[in-house]
Amino acid sequence: MTTKNIFTKLAFLLVCSLVLVACDSDDPDEDGPGEEELITRVTITLTPAGGAAVTASATDADGDGAGFQIETITLAANTTYTGTIEVADDINGEDITEEVEEEADEHQFFYTPSAGIADRVSVAISDTDSNGLPLGLEFTVTVTDGAAATGTMQVVLSHYDEGPKDGVNMSDESDVDVAFPIEIQ
Repeated sequence: MTTKNIFTKLAFLLVCSLVLVACDSDDPDEDGPGEEELITRVTITLTPAGGAAVTASATDADGDGAGFQIETITLAANTTYTGTIEVADDINGEDITEEVEEEADEHQFFYTPSAGIADRVSVAISDTDSNGLPLGLEFTVTVTDGAAATGTMQVVLSHYDEGPKDGVNMSDESDVDVAFPIEIQ
């Protein structure tokens, strides 16, 4: 092999490595909402009128999305709660709630009660993005009267990077998807 061939091959490898580095998919998209957020903690706070707040968290210490430790939310029958949700990346020390609020047009929380409590628990989102579509950082939870019951509340943060947000349908991408156990007393 000649020296010229060696230099040609080295130059080719150098150019290829620069192209691969320049196309790193971990970099945020400059003209869009960017990559999905790393979320290691989801905290829901529900406050009844004149009562003490109920707080529950789901934590994923290593951030892989597979091992959430989830606290149970205990609700009283015949009660309406004002709710908030906070999301954080404890690995990198970031408050993701602020990022979701800044990128409200590209995010929406969905709250879905399971079959065991769906007829007793309803959720209404009370905040919106700049287009008037639901965001879900603030919401109300209404629990109707009845016997004790158990179920789950599926909480999904949809990330609209590929398609437009319509306020009704979840996107194909989600930043978090966790089911909080619910007990109605």
